Amino acid sequence: MYDLARGHAVGVGSATEPRGAFDPLETTTDHPRDPDPPPGPKFVFWREELKRVWSDLRGGDMSAERIAASVALGLFIGCLPIFGLHLPIVLVLCLRFRLDGALAYVAANVSNPFFAPFLFTGEVQLGAFLFEGHWVHIESKLDLIQALSAFPKYLLAGAPLVGLGLGLGIGILTFVFVVSKRKIFGLGKKRALYVLPTWAPPWIVATERVASRYASAQGASPAERTQFHYVRIKLVMDPIAKLIADIAGDAAGALGEVVDVGTGRGQLPILLTELGRATKAYGFDWDEKKIHDGQAAAKKPECGAPLPVELERADAREGKMPEADTVLVIDLLHYFTIEEQDAILRRAARSVRPGGRIVVREADTERGMRSWATLLEEKVFTTLRFNRGERVRFRPAREIAAILEEEGLASRIAPAWGKTPFSNVLIVGERSAPSSEVHSPS
Repeated sequence: MYDLARGHAVGVGSATEPRGAFDPLETTTDHPRDPDPPPGPKFVFWREELKRVWSDLRGGDMSAERIAASVALGLFIGCLPIFGLHLPIVLVLCLRFRLDGALAYVAANVSNPFFAPFLFTGEVQLGAFLFEGHWVHIESKLDLIQALSAFPKYLLAGAPLVGLGLGLGIGILTFVFVVSKRKIFGLGKKRALYVLPTWAPPWIVATERVASRYASAQGASPAERTQFHYVRIKLVMDPIAKLIADIAGDAAGALGEVVDVGTGRGQLPILLTELGRATKAYGFDWDEKKIHDGQAAAKKPECGAPLPVELERADAREGKMPEADTVLVIDLLHYFTIEEQDAILRRAARSVRPGGRIVVREADTERGMRSWATLLEEKVFTTLRFNRGERVRFRPAREIAAILEEEGLASRIAPAWGKTPFSNVLIVGERSAPSSEVHSPS
């Protein structure tokens, strides 16, 4: 066994050079090697992401009603005495209701330093009228002290009413203005939704296509849009997807039949079949909701013919593990006891066909501060129930590699953390092909 990160043999077994095209130093970059894209401007991922965010914030093409609602919402929020929170509240509500976030935030700046004194005076006076039945009159120092002591109460009562009145009034005027302008000058140029440029790298296009199987980027509900972006960003930003896709080269069917243990939503086997690297895939997970989402994505009619992907709900300790050319155990083992981890590993290793491989990603506990960062992150997400594991139990990667060696696979360890602060490594175990398939060089 050979640790590519440290450059020396570890564990047991032979330290032979592995087969295939797997090179962690080349595949953990932000934009791994892809075929040359069509001619066009240089594709810059973060620039395109900013364009996408801006398009989402503007809410797409706007009717007069939605423009008026954007202005009214911004004015209402801007009138509230919640300084420092106007921007996040505007953005959350505009994304939720598909309003123009930029326009709403401009309107929310009604509480700017020039207008704020008049605005707050009106809110305090209205609040005082509600509580006292008369406007505030300050004719002596005692009146001033009493007014200041009641100031917060008056402001909290008056601000929402002023905001509501200002929002409704200006919102109606905005509606009338937009309708009149469009009648005179026409609708004008339609605001286009964000679309990936034609020169985007094939890998980015593939992840976008897979994400669209789960939900539309312009879905009607926030949950749909969140699902789309979660799958897309997970595949693009997590180095594991590209590592696995390229681990046996980029030829069609290079990974053969794939089994994914603890598949989650199934985005990895769906991606591998979309790319043509897997001829068919089977995955299972104990989260029924995620499996349901993955099943729907694999069979989505709008995306063409159903993919050869089968997903089932099952526990990794009991689920079936059919023979396969590539077996994936990604970010799964640490949710089980050491004894259960060993049993899952051995079952997965025994299902690898001759000439195939098993790929395990886990956090290595022998990587210093990276290991501590990974443990903290997993503890937080498990506590928040974002990851639904029973426990978090990491172990040295060399122990996992040693088990694979015991099951007859030549194993190796390589970094898989990319530019993250975590200690993720890939443990790859390969079963040698039958001797009849090995050809000596001429």
